[in-house]
Amino acid sequence: MCGILGIFSSDPQMEMSPEQFLAMRDEMKHRGPDDAGVFFHREPGLMVGLAHRRLSIIDLSPLGRQPMSTADGSLWVVFNGEIFNYRELRDELLKTGKYAFKSKSDTEVLLYAVREWGLNGCLERVRGMYAFALFDQSDHSLTLVRDPLGVKPLYYRMGRGEVIFASEIKAILKAPQVSREIDPQALSHYLTFANAPSPATLFRGIRKLEAGTYLRVLKNGRTETIRYWSGEKFPPQEALNDENYCVLEIRRLFRQAVQRRMVSDVPFGVFLSGGVDSSLNVALMAEMMDRPVETYSIGIKGDPSNELEHAGHTARVFNTRHHEILIEDKDILSFLDRMAYYQDEPLADPVCVPLYYVSKLARDTGTLVIQVGEGSDEIFAGYEVYRQFQSWEDGGYRYYGLLPGIVKWLMYRGASSIFSDPILLDALRRASRVEPLFLGNAVAFWDWEKQRLLQDGASPQSSSSFVKALRNGFRSDHALPGMILLELRNRLPELLLMRVDKMSMAASIETRVPFLDEDLVQFALQIPPGLKQKNGLNKYILKKAAEGILSKEIIYRKKWGFCGSATNILTDPIRQYARQRILGSSIIRDLFNQEYIHRIFNNHQSQRRFNSFKIWNLLNLVLWHDRWFEKRETTGNTSCSN
Repeated sequence: MCGILGIFSSDPQMEMSPEQFLAMRDEMKHRGPDDAGVFFHREPGLMVGLAHRRLSIIDLSPLGRQPMSTADGSLWVVFNGEIFNYRELRDELLKTGKYAFKSKSDTEVLLYAVREWGLNGCLERVRGMYAFALFDQSDHSLTLVRDPLGVKPLYYRMGRGEVIFASEIKAILKAPQVSREIDPQALSHYLTFANAPSPATLFRGIRKLEAGTYLRVLKNGRTETIRYWSGEKFPPQEALNDENYCVLEIRRLFRQAVQRRMVSDVPFGVFLSGGVDSSLNVALMAEMMDRPVETYSIGIKGDPSNELEHAGHTARVFNTRHHEILIEDKDILSFLDRMAYYQDEPLADPVCVPLYYVSKLARDTGTLVIQVGEGSDEIFAGYEVYRQFQSWEDGGYRYYGLLPGIVKWLMYRGASSIFSDPILLDALRRASRVEPLFLGNAVAFWDWEKQRLLQDGASPQSSSSFVKALRNGFRSDHALPGMILLELRNRLPELLLMRVDKMSMAASIETRVPFLDEDLVQFALQIPPGLKQKNGLNKYILKKAAEGILSKEIIYRKKWGFCGSATNILTDPIRQYARQRILGSSIIRDLFNQEYIHRIFNNHQSQRRFNSFKIWNLLNLVLWHDRWFEKRETTGNTSCSN
């Protein structure tokens, strides 16, 4: 993992000193504490700067330093991530007789893969997680690329005749010409989804590159965005309605995915919760290694859903070298301001806190690469909420949508005067407008609520209409595949994967996601819905594939979320802290209805499940605003209870 930065400018008025550019790069030192590099190119009408912070994982020698170029210096790259099949691609390139490699790095392989096969041909062949930028001197172009599932982030800002890009927003904000303004539409979507959906960020004018796309910028200012990978290309296939075949293929592909992600020149391990996903990671790694797997687990002191006992059981079964840590309120509170700094924009998932501490534990014990279980619940339908919404969307909701619009509108208006349940009322509102029922696995504030929460009421685009626009491109006879594709376009890349990237990088470790191996994902998307949810079981086909590798006790025990849900992290002291920070914030005073927020806090004790996530959402927003607009510096220490 690394941090990349660049500027591509044809603006003759653009002024940026080398010292300013290096300061932008070094704002991401935590992403790459081992090495740094920079490249400048100037010619009439064009200035290009590329910079890199390196966390050395593959080829630890100086030969792996970036920015890196082809032998003739015509093509330059800054690269963040890993190409897991780079050795096979290197061998293939060597057979052409055209290329001589100076290093053993995957970055150099990427450069010559682009030269040999073109960018599209290269992206079809590589298997990895990545965000990178190419500067081609032959046609004076800049190309920004993000991996198919969005494991690695890439942000950019387009101004007059210039593009600035970076792995983290904080590096872009360091540029003297960049101002800070809130994007009101992104703010509205954040309040619903707990993240700003791509391509927007909460900073007006700074954008995310969407997963599975690349952006090409020419010297004359012309731009082109290409979507090179999309889950819609892999719809469910009835021919795969063969349980035995799917079980064998999932096992083969997941073994391949785990083995690919064991390519490393530094120690690696696994985050272990004791559930089926992380336990499968451990089991297959243990098969392939001649030494114990390094496993890491975390719990919150006093939390009844603590999974340390289950994680310890899996660790004993597979004879791992196991590490555990317990955190408590003081550890959580001491990290919150620094969390806002590392997140760049609010990610309202409480898992960020334990993720940071377990990442720090891995770093402190010498493990720099970690495999994680993200993506499994999305591609194999592991959430109970998917089952609920599928039954509603394929059932009564579909027929309700066929009623005349005036009837649906009158039913919604009538219900508004009788009921107060925001979930029911917003479902009726969406039905009256023929909008999707499912917006995502975790919703903080429904559109109906935001009309009361925000002083200005509704935003120009409701979050449900945003989802409708996305889902219009999904073609399926069943609700479940559409829900999965929606998750792959929003919640997975922009919340779940970003929480992992930002918190692990804050501790200067690399995380790898075997369940999001491109070959495994493409196969999983084609499995019929009836094999993902069957006999009352979520994630049915993956659990059948796990049989014989894991005990049934591990496979079929009750699912818990990873340590740190909003309900269990909001203890009384943290809730009191949140109330003080939220109600004392200038962004709340300026944009929000404080009476409505008071009501959320007052109802919290009797309705913790519904209101905890709302409070955490607002707290993250306030922490972000205080850090990046009020210039409140990070505070606290990193002490933990071991």
